[in-house]
Amino acid sequence: MGEDLISRNWVFLGDSLTEGIGSQRVSHVSELVDCLRADDANSPHHRAVHHMRLREVDSQGFDRFVKFNVAGFIDRDKQIEPALWVWNLGCEGRTIEEDFAWVPFVTNLRPECIVIFRGGLESIIRPAMIKDGSWPWWVPNSWRGYPTLDPRCYFSSTWWRKAKQSSLDKIKQGTRRKLLGLRPGKPLLDLESFTTTYAELLRQFRPLRTRVLVLGLLPVDDRSFPGSAEYFGRVNEELKGLTDRLGVEFLDWGAHLTSLEMHRELFYRDGFHPNHRGAKTLAEILRRQLGEGVA
Repeated sequence: MGEDLISRNWVFLGDSLTEGIGSQRVSHVSELVDCLRADDANSPHHRAVHHMRLREVDSQGFDRFVKFNVAGFIDRDKQIEPALWVWNLGCEGRTIEEDFAWVPFVTNLRPECIVIFRGGLESIIRPAMIKDGSWPWWVPNSWRGYPTLDPRCYFSSTWWRKAKQSSLDKIKQGTRRKLLGLRPGKPLLDLESFTTTYAELLRQFRPLRTRVLVLGLLPVDDRSFPGSAEYFGRVNEELKGLTDRLGVEFLDWGAHLTSLEMHRELFYRDGFHPNHRGAKTLAEILRRQLGEGVA
């Protein structure tokens, strides 16, 4: 069988920034799929582009009669092979340490391209109490998880829900700033642990001899996450050095955003998660980086 008849696989690893947030789960991956389908509409080859999302679930808790954890969208309008299968393995609240569970699956896919977008969740500067549990007595137990004090990405469009959400968010942000004032904040993973884990993940993909693209951290709003912008810069420097040493690609795509005058319009109100416009912008940057070589 000729190589032109072989279906291809692209794999994307990451957290909520890769999976997407909200009911539509819009991210740079979903927008990239739309971009590829639009490109293909003008192509005589009519390649199908399938978008598959996978995440681990508790089958007993999810549905004791259903024993699968696959969700996706198969482009049924285009059945002509070869197809491009885009696998979004990003999952909110999961750190890079949990990506190792995907290695056997990715190995069996034999993808032409692996795109890894890690570091944002691990590197946000949060109250130090998250690491050692030394919370002041006045912080409610339900607020002591690492994401619970983060600012909301958006508010409901229903006025009374919005009023409730915005009031609670204001109280939480005041609490978070007070905690950061009591002690210097810390990331979930210190820089050495993060880069060491990242290096090991990249080494596990080396036998595949596939294209690996590491995405740098996007700029973060220091008003929402004090101290994080500077730390993100340090993380990107480490990632660039790591990829140089291991011989994989690195894309500091956040550098492309700093030249945009309306940069803040590309993110939700938390200044961390890209909104729909931001996801589309990132997808266009990513599409240019990936080019036609593995398409």
